Amino acid sequence: MHHSSCTVIFAFMQYETTEKLKNTELWIFDADDTLWESALYFRRAEEDFLGLMLSLGFDPETIRNEVHSRDIERLSVTGYGVRPYINTLKSILAEHVTALSSYLNDSIDYISNSLLHHPLVLLPEVISTLEKMNICGKKMLVYTMGEDDHQRDKFNRSGIAGFFSDIVVVPVKNENTMKELLASFGTLPERACMIGNSPRSDINPAIECGVNAIYLKRSITWQAEQTEFAEPELVTTVTSLSEILPLAGIE
Repeated sequence: MHHSSCTVIFAFMQYETTEKLKNTELWIFDADDTLWESALYFRRAEEDFLGLMLSLGFDPETIRNEVHSRDIERLSVTGYGVRPYINTLKSILAEHVTALSSYLNDSIDYISNSLLHHPLVLLPEVISTLEKMNICGKKMLVYTMGEDDHQRDKFNRSGIAGFFSDIVVVPVKNENTMKELLASFGTLPERACMIGNSPRSDINPAIECGVNAIYLKRSITWQAEQTEFAEPELVTTVTSLSEILPLAGIE
């Protein structure tokens, strides 16, 4: 009986949450792994690095764990970005190998360049969803984290920049940067909606600020971004971007 009551209350709170979305004035989109592929390329870079370390006689899983723990440590210092990530790989390599040959330096440079200049691949239904929201006069902006030049380069190459009023790039997303974003656009929290694939950086900071949140569930999410939702009943989960259209009152 108790479980049944909790289920009903949870369902009602989720209904209220989705109803509030219809009053949204500002739709805030994450970029990496929400609008276009990103973690896929980091995963490939990691596998290339592990293959390199295996060729030198090191256990790939031990190195993988080292990469992940270092990755989480550096985020509070450097924030997100390809270059800080590559620096992590370089430092691990240098600690395990005393003399770096030109072959090893070339290999790391290749991994770095592949990650910096990977193809810009939009996720399914991104263009059609943004087109419909744009036609209906929805105000949209991109709010992403990483290195400013790299993120803006991807944004400009994406072909979808014209749908958005602006792009805001920060080193790390948190409650404070979300509050600053809302203030700069003069938007009340309850009139904004954050759409993203990261519980840690997209969803929880939004909820903590009173912003509506739509979680785009992806098969690959970077390990450092995985965490529990602060308040699950306030989160609307979708598996495709097109699912936000009815939530925005668009048929």
